[in-house]
Amino acid sequence: MTMRTKHSPNFNERAGGVTPTVLILHYTGTKTAQDAEDVYMDPNPPKQKSPGPVSPHYMIDYDGTVTQFVAEDKRAWHAGASWWDGRDDINSHSIGIELVNPGIKHGYVDFTQGQMDALEILVRGILSRNPIPAHYVLGHSDIAPTRKPDPGEKLDWAWLAARGIGLWPQPDQRDYDLGDIFLGNAADLHRALTEYGYDPRLKLDELIPAFQRHFQPDAFVDPVRRGRSDRELAARLHWLLRMKNTTAKAPTP
Repeated sequence: MTMRTKHSPNFNERAGGVTPTVLILHYTGTKTAQDAEDVYMDPNPPKQKSPGPVSPHYMIDYDGTVTQFVAEDKRAWHAGASWWDGRDDINSHSIGIELVNPGIKHGYVDFTQGQMDALEILVRGILSRNPIPAHYVLGHSDIAPTRKPDPGEKLDWAWLAARGIGLWPQPDQRDYDLGDIFLGNAADLHRALTEYGYDPRLKLDELIPAFQRHFQPDAFVDPVRRGRSDRELAARLHWLLRMKNTTAKAPTP
C-alpha cells in the first residue's frame, strides 16, 4: 500500500477531546482523485464543487494509493449533517475514508480490487489504534440517509466483514422467525432500525433504502424490491441487533 500525506486546512479539534469510535466510508463522487483532492485542500472551494470546505482523514485512489489529509486525532469535515445511535456530531466521533469513484451522479463504477485491498490494510491499522466496534463501521448513507447514497450498493461489505471489518448479516432460522415480528407492523420495523442506530426522526421509507445499500444490496439493485421491506431484510436486521446487543456496550454519546 502506497501512502502519501497532504495537509488539508479543513479540520479542527474533536469536541470534548473524544476518541474516534465510528468509521465512515464514502465515495468521492468525482471523476478523478485530483478533482477530490483539489476540494479537500481548498478552504473556500467553488460552490459548484462543494457547498463548503470538506475533508476526509484518508482517500484511496483506484490503484490503492492512500492519501492522508487529516491526522486521526483531529476532526475532519466529511460527515456533514448526520446522526447515528444518539450522536449528531459524527465528525467529532469518527474517522472518514473516501474511495475514489464518480458515484451515482457521474457514472457509478465498481470499486477496484486495489482499492479494496488498500482499504483492508488501512482500516486494520485504524481499528488497532481506535476503539471502534464492528457495528460502528458504516457508510455515509447510514448516517445521512436522505442526503447521501455513498459509498453505495457496489461496495463489498461482505468481503470486508469476512476480513474482520464491520458486520455482514448471517441470519439463521431464529432470525427469520423473530424478524417476522418486524414485518407485522411498520412501527416495529422502524423501531428496530432505530435501535440498530438509524435516525429515529426519519420515516421508514427513508431508512429502508439506506439499510439495503449497506446490508441488502441485491435488493437495492432490483427495482421491484428497492425500498420495500421483506423477510430477508427483517431477518438480517434481527441478526444485526443480536450482534450489537451481544458485544461490549457502545461508548456513551
